[in-house]
Amino acid sequence: MSTHSAIRRITFNALMLALLCLVGMFSIPLGDNIKVSLQLLMVFIICLTARSFVDALIVTGCYLLIGLFAPVYAGFASGISPTFGYVISFVAISPIIYFMNKIPKLPSVVRMGLACLTGLLVCYVIGTAFMMLYLGLAKDVHWDLGKTLLVSVVPYIPFDLAKIVLAVSIVKLIPASLLEAKR
Repeated sequence: MSTHSAIRRITFNALMLALLCLVGMFSIPLGDNIKVSLQLLMVFIICLTARSFVDALIVTGCYLLIGLFAPVYAGFASGISPTFGYVISFVAISPIIYFMNKIPKLPSVVRMGLACLTGLLVCYVIGTAFMMLYLGLAKDVHWDLGKTLLVSVVPYIPFDLAKIVLAVSIVKLIPASLLEAKR
């Protein structure tokens, strides 16, 4: 890899991390304990445009680490909370989305949509499991799967599906020359 290529790659990753930190802080309260943020939208965009799965892992991993100490999570939060499992899942879904987006012989919109949908399902599994564990240990309260899903997944499904549509639309709008220029 040439020096010029390495600089472009590092710059692109830094820009994606900065956007994730910036966008991730803001959330829209929609009711009792329901906040919608655009963290997942940015994770989808990062994974769909990353040069390699390692780049996606680096960006999402750095976001996780920064958020442990700086208020870059939804609602200007930081540290470990009941929803921290969803942030952990951003790192886990990065290679899944990246590699699924490389499946040949599928139209790009379908490929990207399926990759993000699969990533979303894995995000729900990891986030829900962490929330059940966290609340069970921290609050000494037994949270069953049904109750946890009703609180942490069900209200967000329409918003998360809209984020997939928006992410695919945004990535499709990015000129190919811009995406190729970073390679």
